[in-house]
Amino acid sequence: MLKERVTVTRENLLQWIEDYSWMIETIEEARQPVAKIDNNSYIGAKTAMYGIEATLPKASGGTSDPVFIEVQRRVYSSNKRIREYEIKVIEVQKRIPFVHGDREIEVLHRLLNGSSMRAIGKHMKLSSTTIFRVRNNILNQMVK
Repeated sequence: MLKERVTVTRENLLQWIEDYSWMIETIEEARQPVAKIDNNSYIGAKTAMYGIEATLPKASGGTSDPVFIEVQRRVYSSNKRIREYEIKVIEVQKRIPFVHGDREIEVLHRLLNGSSMRAIGKHMKLSSTTIFRVRNNILNQMVK
């Protein structure tokens, strides 16, 4: 599947954990099929012209359809970026089983869901200092 390797440092891992939720959402969006407008046409698909439009001269070169151009931009620019996100997400997922302790597991899952440190502390009724300490324990366990 993905053969590229990335350097996993403590700082990289922390950033990937913080970015995990939106990277997952971006990967999911990229895997969705092209949205259909109706049964027979897709966004950006060229449509047949009838009547007077069929007799008018056509532009030479590319298309002037802004939606089609936007779809192309997103597809071509996102492939490499999506592959990088997948690699980072997989690196985080491979290290989740290394985390032990009820507090650590709960904090990790909430971080992966995109919760802030303050929200995690409020939910768990712990101080922000304790949450930061738990997060550092998680990183130590995952980097080993």
